[in-house]
Amino acid sequence: MRINLLIPVCVWALCPLSTFAAIGALADHALVRFQTPLNLAEAGTRLDAPGWHVERLLSSRLGIALVRLDGLPLAEGLAALRLHPALRWAQADHFVEERLLPDDSAFGQQWALQQSSDADIDAPEAWDFGTGGTDPLGRRLVVAVVDGGMDLAHPDLAPNVWTNPGETLNGQDDDGNGYVDDLHGWNAYNGSGSLVFNGHGTHVSGIVGARGNNLNMVCGVNWDVELMTVCGSSTTTSVAIAAYNYVLEQKSRWLESGGLQGANVVAANSSFGVDYANCAAGEYPAWNDMYEALGAAGVLSVAATMNINANVDLQGDVPTSCPSDFLITCTNTTNTDLRNLSSAYGALSIDLGAPGTQVLSTYLNSATIYLSGTSMSAPHVSGAVALLHAVASDSLAGLVRDDPPAGALVIKELLLDAVDPLPALAGLTVTGGRLNLARAAAVAASWPPPLLIQLEIVHQSNQRLRFSWDERPTALAYHLEQWDAGQAAWIRLVSVTEPTWLSPPHLPQSAGLYRVRAELP
Repeated sequence: MRINLLIPVCVWALCPLSTFAAIGALADHALVRFQTPLNLAEAGTRLDAPGWHVERLLSSRLGIALVRLDGLPLAEGLAALRLHPALRWAQADHFVEERLLPDDSAFGQQWALQQSSDADIDAPEAWDFGTGGTDPLGRRLVVAVVDGGMDLAHPDLAPNVWTNPGETLNGQDDDGNGYVDDLHGWNAYNGSGSLVFNGHGTHVSGIVGARGNNLNMVCGVNWDVELMTVCGSSTTTSVAIAAYNYVLEQKSRWLESGGLQGANVVAANSSFGVDYANCAAGEYPAWNDMYEALGAAGVLSVAATMNINANVDLQGDVPTSCPSDFLITCTNTTNTDLRNLSSAYGALSIDLGAPGTQVLSTYLNSATIYLSGTSMSAPHVSGAVALLHAVASDSLAGLVRDDPPAGALVIKELLLDAVDPLPALAGLTVTGGRLNLARAAAVAASWPPPLLIQLEIVHQSNQRLRFSWDERPTALAYHLEQWDAGQAAWIRLVSVTEPTWLSPPHLPQSAGLYRVRAELP
């Protein structure tokens, strides 16, 4: 006799049953659905047992009720309720929030963040995970904008301006970091703490982190992030390296002091370079060495490529031809998801595209303005790096803390893997896609991905099935489940401690879809 089995090639091992707490739920309540419709009195009778009681009927037609757990931990209560024969399922009473849209007056004109044709980065969907500011460990996040300067008094930027807590404007190096009066950043042009007010840098800064939801003007990729101004985006390589070095020193001091000094810089944004130069030619070693050093401190450098319709792979560009793994390079996309033909590309050199054409952001004299260029693309990516740090899972935040370079590379990988593929970028960038902030945020918030377990089912004699699967050395138990199409739910068959199970004879409904869940510590 042949038994038809619909068997998935792989099934997954879930995280510990308590991981739903990361989503957020009431600790002393659960939702349950009874097998049949019923009233409140019937629900109380059928679920009468120590450890819980039916508090309220939410839908008599569907048999859904709210249950209060009497002293049971949530994970333990849910596990017991899911085994109750009167119930179809049990779940946590998760917190629900309004979908976040900022109230900034010009947000509707910021197509790069949200638009009907979906050529945007899906920012509102990402903001459901968080809007920036701090990581899960409570550490403030800083983005260094290495550019021409910034209008520190702009009302949409002033609340997010980074301030060096160890410095005052008194002509002295108060914190002993080698930089005098670096209260809000550094001017690498003249080696002073006197910052330049520059329109380009102000626009770039607003894309990264204009204050969101303040009833004013525009909103950045991050509503709340600290913006470090570093002036040094032109003239000579020595100026650029001095500018980058300020970022490196601040992050290094932050790491070395346990967060008491310096700044927790997670991204350094750059929109400058040397057109048609080859970083691998041996004549530009300073650039890649600096990106490697920043990466070793946990800083991802984001660079805009040339505003020229050229192939960087063949014709070169510094810095976007530099090979550092800690460098993210980007080109310019339009509101129709095309590559702006005034921007460079490269299947090996340019990682992804990001909105950069007619982008509205902050400008001098408390104004806003539309600007275009790869300079507008890069800060969307830099802002994304900071937001991923803010919405990261506890595990990812822990990796960033314990191994900054490894954490930075995971953030980069998540961001690049989450792009929206675009025909206009296929074969022209490494990823062939455009930044999707929401997809990257969702993955960062649930990192690491669940482990896969290979399940094998063998038909034994007298209609018995032997299930076996990959062993997980740290597993506390294995839960073998079968899909019930009628209930649209997974039904537990058995919980065992060994990676195998032999079914009883004549297993009911043996044809179907099965999975095994490993309960991990």
